[in-house]
Amino acid sequence: MRWRRTDPVQEVGAMIAVGAEAAGRLVETLAARPRLAAVLPVAKSADWAVVFAASLPGEQDRLLPRMGDATPLYEAAPGWWLPVGAVLDAPDHARADLWAGLGEREGLRAPTVCLPRFGSADITGEADVYLVEHAAPRGEDRP
Repeated sequence: MRWRRTDPVQEVGAMIAVGAEAAGRLVETLAARPRLAAVLPVAKSADWAVVFAASLPGEQDRLLPRMGDATPLYEAAPGWWLPVGAVLDAPDHARADLWAGLGEREGLRAPTVCLPRFGSADITGEADVYLVEHAAPRGEDRP
């Protein structure tokens, strides 16, 4: 798969923080907003944490907390999340098949976060992939 930089015009629907302290930083951020923390789906591992936007009860707008070192994500295809400003480097009509092929070839299933490794380039064939096993609001059972 190849990834390409694009204008960052996508709607943010999630954020991912990466690193040894990512889960702790996310927990601290959500602790300051307990009402929001109660509804936001979160998934975390030893070296990353992702939070998905959600609406508060009775409201329509989806919300996310501010977390300065997190990468904003958008849903590029159902269950496939990319950083805002990145796209799968393929024609629009071929992308659905490529996402499905990536899942089958690599044994991945949605939801999955792909973080292309651009460095100083605008196109890359490398990405870090994070499989989101289970995302649930704080307080709900999580494996």
